[in-house]
Amino acid sequence: MVLEEGWRMGSLFEELEAREATARDRVEELEAELAGLSGKLELARESLQRLRIARETVAEVLAEMMPEKLAAAVDSGRPRAGDSVASAYAGAERQDGRGA
Repeated sequence: MVLEEGWRMGSLFEELEAREATARDRVEELEAELAGLSGKLELARESLQRLRIARETVAEVLAEMMPEKLAAAVDSGRPRAGDSVASAYAGAERQDGRGA
C-alpha cells in the first residue's frame, strides 16, 4: 500500500473517532428531544381524552333531560324556586365526525 507524503494512518483513526464522537453526541441530543416530545404527546393525548369524555358526558346529560324540565318559567321571565332552567349550552353538543 502506497501512502502519499504527509498522510498518516493515525490521523485517519483520529478523524474517525472525532466523527464517531460527533455522531454519538447527535444521537444523544435526538434521544433527549424525542423524550421531551413523547412527554408532550402524552399530555396532549390526556387533554384530548378529558375533552372527549366531557363532551360525551354533557351530551348524555342533555339527552336524559326532559324538554319540559328545560322550559323557563313563564312568570316575569324568571324561574320560580324549584323550577329547572334551560342551560345556555342546551343543544351545544356536536359530533366530531369520527363516531366518538
